[in-house]
Amino acid sequence: MSNPETNRSIFTGRYSWDGKKTDQREPIAWFPGAYDLKIVNLTIGKKNITFLKPFLCIYTNTGAGYSISEHPEKFAKSVCHDFDLEIDKVLWVEQLVPGKTMFEVVNFEKCGILGDDSFYLIKKRPPRENEMRLISNALQA
Repeated sequence: MSNPETNRSIFTGRYSWDGKKTDQREPIAWFPGAYDLKIVNLTIGKKNITFLKPFLCIYTNTGAGYSISEHPEKFAKSVCHDFDLEIDKVLWVEQLVPGKTMFEVVNFEKCGILGDDSFYLIKKRPPRENEMRLISNALQA
């Protein structure tokens, strides 16, 4: 029988885009790029805990192509679309240097809606102590 603590990962791998519009969505950027991505469902194995943000998404620039670090909104929207997540139900964390414990939490605060499109104000900050534990546990699993 498997341990639910170690089977919380939804996706671990390289998430890339080619910079071309191939469906109704605009690309993340008009230039190709790739990020290492880990998405974790924090609720698995936690029966009596209610999470405000039940998912954790850690992303790291691979150095291959365009960086979304300054403008992560389209990246986050694309990840949410591809993995059926809600942007405000995810704890977004950028690992600033691959392999190092340097992180920024990226908050998306809805600031407007136009048709079906939502727009967000982006705020970045260092992770809190409890968030750092979640990040460390997710990276070790």
